[in-house]
Amino acid sequence: MTLTDNALRKCSDCGLEAYDDEGLRLFTNAKGCKHGKRNRCIECSYKITKARAEKNPAQTRDWKTKHQVMKRYGITPEQYAEHMATSSVCECCGSADNLCYDHCHDSMKFRGVLCRACNRSIGQLGDTLEGVERALNYLRNHYEGK
Repeated sequence: MTLTDNALRKCSDCGLEAYDDEGLRLFTNAKGCKHGKRNRCIECSYKITKARAEKNPAQTRDWKTKHQVMKRYGITPEQYAEHMATSSVCECCGSADNLCYDHCHDSMKFRGVLCRACNRSIGQLGDTLEGVERALNYLRNHYEGK
């Protein structure tokens, strides 16, 4: 790969060249590379990632899970699986759909298994007892029955 004229980056796959900051936006980010960009455009990177995922979906899924668990919760995939195995239903509403790992954002300590809706709702109430109590009091004051 050789750069023509004053090109800052050239995609090693399709040959797309970037001559300024605007053109560099079309290339994938990489802290250690010159100009903070790889020598591959976003479109070609996407095609390669998609092809790898189609070739071996289980391996891609396993890597993503491992990476995400370590990054989000600071635990191993084995610890994550152990925690998630503590319940097969949401500990709040009893649903078995879209279960997720609930944890304290301050201590990162595992709290339990919740469905995505309950986990999101508790988070939107501030992730605190006070927030949930305010919502409970509101409903008590305005409850009309069914």
